[in-house]
Amino acid sequence: MKSFKKTKVEQELVMPEYEGEMVEVEKDHKVLSTIINVILVVAIILAAVCTYVSFVSTSGSGVPSIFGIRPFSIQTDSMYPEIKPGDLILDKAVKDAKDLKTGDVITYWTVINGERVLNTHRITEIYDGGGYLIFATKGDNSSFGDALTVHESEIVGKYWVRIGGIGKVFDYLQTSTGFLLVVVLPVFLFFLYHLVQFFRVLFEYQNVKNRIKYEQERGRNEDMVELERRRMEEKQSEERAALEAELREKLKAELLADMKKEQAQEEETSEV
Repeated sequence: MKSFKKTKVEQELVMPEYEGEMVEVEKDHKVLSTIINVILVVAIILAAVCTYVSFVSTSGSGVPSIFGIRPFSIQTDSMYPEIKPGDLILDKAVKDAKDLKTGDVITYWTVINGERVLNTHRITEIYDGGGYLIFATKGDNSSFGDALTVHESEIVGKYWVRIGGIGKVFDYLQTSTGFLLVVVLPVFLFFLYHLVQFFRVLFEYQNVKNRIKYEQERGRNEDMVELERRRMEEKQSEERAALEAELREKLKAELLADMKKEQAQEEETSEV
């Protein structure tokens, strides 16, 4: 049993070493995977937002809304300095135009240079149109009010908060190039990374498994050699014991023969 105890000790020394290697490998993979997963989540969120905004912009009212919050990218400096070009503003949906007051900043549909577009300006006056409200607006960076008034049905949101500079990113994501670089490429790299990691981890686990198997096989071989050595020693001991017994019997027989011979000689001498 001594040889088996030795093998068990060897395995106890080998196994923790490999397990430690696997723990370190898994720890590094976990940190890197967390970073990659965060990037993927951001990319997926951006993809969802951009897809939704693009879909809404090309159908229906053309005004995206996320839980009643409507994002708009500012293109001009008409509301400078409060709102700058490249800013992203968030509007809240207006449920009742009567809740609006002079001084509020609203986003609405209007016509500029013959094109129907969204505009964000401040309310300067409110008129009763008989069953509906009419709003006069003006940009903070302009000395003159807007030429066209705004019907309450054209209002799509009331200004809530501004996120500086994000509007440029938002606009870039609306382009095919931006969507490809910021959304599609990270998602592709994510799946490629995990595919590579899958085969890498599979190879590492197989490698460690083979090393453990090798150590176990080596231990079993050493056990077999030790057992065979013990068998040989036992066989040699048995053969030696048998030889010694045979020699003792032979010597005993010779001694008895000599004793008989001497006895016979003594008898012959006494007779003479």
